[in-house]
Amino acid sequence: MLIDVGASGGIDGFWGECFGAKLKAVGFDPLIAEVDRLNKTRGYGGIRYEAAFVGCPDYDTLFPPSLRHDPVASKDNSSFPGTSAVRASEAMRMNYVKEVYNAGSEVRMTDRHVALDDYVLEAGIRSVDFVKIDTDGHDIEVLLGARQMLRTQEVLGVCIESQMHGACHPYSNTFANIDRLLREWGFTLFDLDLWRYSRRSLPDKFYYKIPAQTETGQVQWGEAVYFRDLARPDYEQMHAYAAGLAKKVRLACLFEIYGLPDCSAQVLAQLLEQTGDRFFSTLLDEIVAHYRGSRVSYALFLEQFDSDPKRFFPS
Repeated sequence: MLIDVGASGGIDGFWGECFGAKLKAVGFDPLIAEVDRLNKTRGYGGIRYEAAFVGCPDYDTLFPPSLRHDPVASKDNSSFPGTSAVRASEAMRMNYVKEVYNAGSEVRMTDRHVALDDYVLEAGIRSVDFVKIDTDGHDIEVLLGARQMLRTQEVLGVCIESQMHGACHPYSNTFANIDRLLREWGFTLFDLDLWRYSRRSLPDKFYYKIPAQTETGQVQWGEAVYFRDLARPDYEQMHAYAAGLAKKVRLACLFEIYGLPDCSAQVLAQLLEQTGDRFFSTLLDEIVAHYRGSRVSYALFLEQFDSDPKRFFPS
């Protein structure tokens, strides 16, 4: 079960490639025309899209607008307006949302606002495995509106866009605050892709064929990937979270999807030890073959490493 907040362009294809018809997913986006298009072209019956802004009902109380919109009082060190990406958009007279996500049509936004805590309750969704959040500046609001879901719905992982700079406030939309909240709720950072933006005073080459990231410049944004580190022996005691077999297998799958086969192997090795099921041994052997290029068994692979770790030094 996947929840995707900020689903313009559709839920990433790798989810369907990996899980096929077994995938259940809900994608949210405020662009009405884009949501209509996605619902007509979705590849699997288990995927649906909802036109809605996703946030937190009490965010104005947590971070008052009077302070939020006062960069001096909040000591906001954001520098994105001074980037070459903004300068390029101005020079191209480009409305990125209109041209890229709305096929040149006038942008129509929904007036519907939801919090994930309320949505999963009303929709009867009893368990969520993964949450992806990409809202271009309101990501922490989505997290805060999903506090109960993240604690009680057995969510295994979160992929969230994070700003590196912003206001000095416990609930401003910055990586520091997002990381603090997710760690409190039992999630650990496993990956972080950083995006650089050159200043408008000396533009650099764009990374893609859009006015956005550049090859050099100040770090502005990142895509952070968090998981529950269920293989830790003290995890259940630390976070009062006991995962069943099915959840642990799904976690191993998610680790594999996000390029963390070593973390997947740790979960599978633990399951092999706990259950004695040789199926997990077979999976471990396949991981060694696929990711380490060795046709030996997983057990022999570790024996070879322990006998001579220098074999793993760069040649």
